[in-house]
Amino acid sequence: MSVPSTRDMTVVLTGATSGIGKAAARLLAPRVTRLIVHGPEQPDDVAALVKELRAANAGDVHYVHADYDRLAAVRALADSIAQHTDHVDVLINNAGRPGAPRRRLSADGNEATLQTNYLAAVLLTKQLTPLLLASAEPGGRVVNVASATHMTASLDPHDLNLEHSTYSATTAYARSELALVTHACWLASQAPPPQPDTVSLHPGVINTSLLHAMFSLTGEPTTRGAHNLVHAALATSRWGGRYLNEEHPVRPNPITLEPAFQEQLMASTVDLLRRAGAY
Repeated sequence: MSVPSTRDMTVVLTGATSGIGKAAARLLAPRVTRLIVHGPEQPDDVAALVKELRAANAGDVHYVHADYDRLAAVRALADSIAQHTDHVDVLINNAGRPGAPRRRLSADGNEATLQTNYLAAVLLTKQLTPLLLASAEPGGRVVNVASATHMTASLDPHDLNLEHSTYSATTAYARSELALVTHACWLASQAPPPQPDTVSLHPGVINTSLLHAMFSLTGEPTTRGAHNLVHAALATSRWGGRYLNEEHPVRPNPITLEPAFQEQLMASTVDLLRRAGAY
């Protein structure tokens, strides 16, 4: 799929203040009309980055803050985004965290890795869907950054918070990625229309703090992962729920494509969001 050098579009990028997200923001700023970047830091703490991005973009860059430990903050994030634009052409769900050494609950009572990596992305996507459907692009696009660790993961849709399963950091992380890929597949195949175009992306084995925390590895430069992410975001053809390994479409974990599993996962997801008063 081709990627034009510039696009007249509005892009929302979460997790944009470090790692792949920060590198992707730097690539996107000169190539899109409006860039809205998210991070957990207070605005003063990222002022230098925002100034840099605005210099590359002729000024139409906005920073929005939210801590994904509280789902109410995700709803407020969507409201903040809506104050800056009446449409979103691409939403990039890049924000993520490694699995904690020990099971930890979010402020909403959900397993923390699941909430940050999956529940928050689902909620933000839902809240921004009206803006995505207002895109001049056909329905807009959602890009989920989701590690290839999901390929060997398993997930009980009735135990999303790992209350009845053995906890490990790698298990918590991989299953959150599996859920995120499944959500993209559900949007493409089962969700009531209209829906935005979706694609999930393994950006590569990239040298980030998450990689170090989870796997004690040294990966490729963040610019490589950012290039793969921008390719998925700005490609001119529709992805239709595909999963990319870097730039190449590959088959995801087969369970992500099973309609029954998708529906069970979404039912449990909606239940957790409703319990938190977020849905």
